[in-house]
Amino acid sequence: MNDIADTSEKYSPSRVFRKVMKGLLFVILSLFVLGFFEFFYRLAFGWAHYLSQVIPQTQINVELLLCSLAALLLGMLGLQSLMSRLRSSGRWHWRYTFAWCAILILMFSTSIAAVGIVHQTGWLFRLPVWYDMNMGRQMKAVSNTKQVVLCAQQYAKYHDGRLPDTIADMIPEIISDTRIFWASVDYAMPPEPLVYAGAGLHDNDAATLPIVWSAHASASGKRVVATLDGSAFVITEEKFQAMLATLREHLAKSQRSMQQH
Repeated sequence: MNDIADTSEKYSPSRVFRKVMKGLLFVILSLFVLGFFEFFYRLAFGWAHYLSQVIPQTQINVELLLCSLAALLLGMLGLQSLMSRLRSSGRWHWRYTFAWCAILILMFSTSIAAVGIVHQTGWLFRLPVWYDMNMGRQMKAVSNTKQVVLCAQQYAKYHDGRLPDTIADMIPEIISDTRIFWASVDYAMPPEPLVYAGAGLHDNDAATLPIVWSAHASASGKRVVATLDGSAFVITEEKFQAMLATLREHLAKSQRSMQQH
């Protein structure tokens, strides 16, 4: 009975819970300590890896270097001569001149570093990712629409220059991955099927005719469009409607021409 009681107490839920919590706490502390040491290691020795990559690519301008050293030497001589005359009591030692020049060089280097930090920070905040979260999705949509047009052109080579009437005509002989038919131009919108309008067109028609585009415009009024020549780009809704009107006019003209013949 005592053995059974000891066993039940040993595997009681409270004891198991405490052991699990101790294990999790140990893992968290271990990761924290490793991250702490890695931070200081990179802070202390990370510059070595950077210099090993930058120094071989550095080109020294000997003329500029000699001019800088000459200017520094003349500045030190001038400072030593000036302070020796201005200081009435005692002698102005050369170590004072070296100290002031070292401070000047340090301040100059610090100012260059500060300008570089401000410049790079400004450049980072000018990246599109900070003000346009849809950029990645739009680029993916551009890639997909371009692939669809290229596949339609490949289909036309084997069908007397006639583009496929529907996207399904290219499956599976030309296109095996149907994910390229889906795209989204807005971060808040799920992927939607691309609109294909190549029916009735030939590969020798006007290269600027739109044949593939995103189903809806983004919240900022942008739409992804691919033209017959394989170009794909992001345009405003106004420009897209103008291109769509051109396509409709071309299709109507082709239909009238067929009826006359």
